[in-house]
Amino acid sequence: MNICNTVRGQHGQASLILVLILGLVSIMSVLASSSLSISNVQIEDTITQTNQAWYAAWSGVDEIMYRLRSHQDFGSSYSVGITLSNGATVSASVTGDSNQKIVRSSGYEGGVIKNLEVTIASSSSKASFVFAAQSGEGGFELEGNTTVTGSNGAPGNVYSNGPVLGIKANSGNAGSKILGSVWAVGSIGGLNSLDSGGVYIQKNAWASTLTACLIGGSVRASTPPTNCPYSGSFEISSPPLPATLSSVDAAYWKNKALEGGIWDGDCNIASSDGTDCSNGTRIIGNKEILGNLNVPSGVNLTISGPLWIKGDVNISQNNILYTSEDTNKNSIMIVASDPDNPTIKGRVVTSSNVQFNRNSQGAGIIFISENQSLDCANLPAIDMTSNTATVVFVAIDGCINVGSNSKINGILGKKIHIKNNSTIQYDPSLARAIVVPDSGGWNVVNIREY
Repeated sequence: MNICNTVRGQHGQASLILVLILGLVSIMSVLASSSLSISNVQIEDTITQTNQAWYAAWSGVDEIMYRLRSHQDFGSSYSVGITLSNGATVSASVTGDSNQKIVRSSGYEGGVIKNLEVTIASSSSKASFVFAAQSGEGGFELEGNTTVTGSNGAPGNVYSNGPVLGIKANSGNAGSKILGSVWAVGSIGGLNSLDSGGVYIQKNAWASTLTACLIGGSVRASTPPTNCPYSGSFEISSPPLPATLSSVDAAYWKNKALEGGIWDGDCNIASSDGTDCSNGTRIIGNKEILGNLNVPSGVNLTISGPLWIKGDVNISQNNILYTSEDTNKNSIMIVASDPDNPTIKGRVVTSSNVQFNRNSQGAGIIFISENQSLDCANLPAIDMTSNTATVVFVAIDGCINVGSNSKINGILGKKIHIKNNSTIQYDPSLARAIVVPDSGGWNVVNIREY
């Protein structure tokens, strides 16, 4: 026997065994890695489904809260079911009385369920101004290059007891854009023709019919949309219920204004003929004016308390209206109202380049018109012209016409028309500053998962 050959044979067998062992180790490592990867994917899927179920549950709470704060009347109990664009579903309900209610919401996604219970109590100190824009049966109209949004990237939601109509359903400069969700008791469609033009809605839309629009989220309507592409799901549904617009108590503010006395006749700020109700100080508040309030061009005025104008408010161009520091965090109401002539008097008219400045604590000015004119083109209850404004306008029974190149923080009217190049940027901090007894708002008391 050749010893060298024997040794070489043994070395060859050892090498083969070593190769086999290394290969087996490699295969086992791959299998272990694969098993670990599959496990990781399963864990990630479970986390994703849990998050989606959680957010779905919160969306149900949000839906109920919007309805409560917009004063929808649905009795002692109400429930709603929603399918989100990612496929998650939610079932939410609310029960209770006028003092306290319980909102329960269950989100479901991929076998994962998340349940939330939110206890809410009525608030007697805050107005329920929760939409960037809210209109009555007269509807909400947008011309080209108009935008409804929220501050700091928050959504600008719109609620209309009538239609929501626009010029162009496009997210670009020429579009009629609502960067939030829309609830419309009537149709969502075109302003010049119901079936053409339309509105771009970044999030979800719920309406009676949708005839011209572009929706970035899901849709609920009585019939499938026409000329209206949407990115999310579609659900056959009755339209949302009409919501009351009575979120600001004008009568309360009239009485507060009366506490400071009455000015008999027109008040002409900065006038030298004895008709200046500020007596040259350019500061007015806590007063009823039995006539018009006229602020001429270039006269800056400080509002120190509530005003009741039993005529019209006329603010000329190039003016700044300041909110007094004495009001602290509470915004000031200016009510234009003549109960004896509601179709003629009680209008608010502002010209170009009028600025409304909030005080250092965030309080601002809220204009309320009780004029009943729905003639947006000629004699609207509130007529704004090219304003840069940190202000909220309210006309429960009339039309609000927002002129070109305007910017406001909130709007509430029986009918609303937004002209081109204008923006509504909802600022909830200004809405929270409205102090109105017995307004029927709702505050969250407790949140728990069950």
